[in-house]
Amino acid sequence: MKITKRQLRRIIKEEKQKLLKETVADMIEYEELIGKYATQISNNFGEDMMMLYDEEPEAFAVPNPSGSGMSQVPKDVWQQQVVYAQQELDSGIVDAISRVIEQVEMQLHDGQYLDER
Repeated sequence: MKITKRQLRRIIKEEKQKLLKETVADMIEYEELIGKYATQISNNFGEDMMMLYDEEPEAFAVPNPSGSGMSQVPKDVWQQQVVYAQQELDSGIVDAISRVIEQVEMQLHDGQYLDER
């Protein structure tokens, strides 16, 4: 069976698209590694934010709803906010790293790192 140049180009193009869709960021080892470090960073962030509250609780004062002065945010309310921030930070780190890995991998497949000295 003979293959025309057009068919060969189409086959190569299809295979390249399949390869690009199966990035290394989809591999379980990378997903686990990215998740592990994202969690570690967000946990460190959370600990630092709680320590900051403990060191300077007055820095977390907000205007009273009545408009008369300031009131300190209770520690449990601050902790809840920190937990939400940690969750957002964690998922943001995972998304950003995965996106960069995919981008670099695609550039590598396209020969953009070829050093023609």
